[in-house]
Amino acid sequence: MKIYIVRHGETDSNKHKKSAGQRVDDFLNANGVEQIKKLSEEIETDFDVIFSSTMKRTKQSAKIIAEKIGVPVVERAEIMERDYGKLSGLLWDDFKRILKDEGVDWEKEKNGQCYDFRPYDGEHADDVKKRLLKFIEDLRSDYGDKKVLIVTHGGILRMIHFLFAEIEVEHFQNASVYDFEV
Repeated sequence: MKIYIVRHGETDSNKHKKSAGQRVDDFLNANGVEQIKKLSEEIETDFDVIFSSTMKRTKQSAKIIAEKIGVPVVERAEIMERDYGKLSGLLWDDFKRILKDEGVDWEKEKNGQCYDFRPYDGEHADDVKKRLLKFIEDLRSDYGDKKVLIVTHGGILRMIHFLFAEIEVEHFQNASVYDFEV
């Protein structure tokens, strides 16, 4: 099954280089709205359904696209961003410094999808993988014959690349689109 995935538009957390995760539930900023409006003008329009994470930034992005192409949006918690726990909302430099001080190589763990934020009351990569694979299983079962667009987060995109394309990607632009065979 082929799926198309959009990363949400820019938020103030993105702009100011802060970790967001699940605990910082920003709306898009003005630039993010414009990014998604532009994408909605350029994206294919023959989708049957749009899935969105339950977070404000993805719901807002999905709604803008849905209004342009005229399809329903279904919210799914399984495609929410990973939970950084108490590290949520920190500047990325501070986030990385704290992990480094704890002996954690964030870039290696992020790229290898083996991170563990449970010591910070967050999520382990295996938890994200489990909920994402459940969502993919549901898609295959219920929407296998449909053209599906998913609006989600950079961390989910990174996990999908890791699982289905077997590649590591350093960064995902806001309001960018990718396709995968799942």
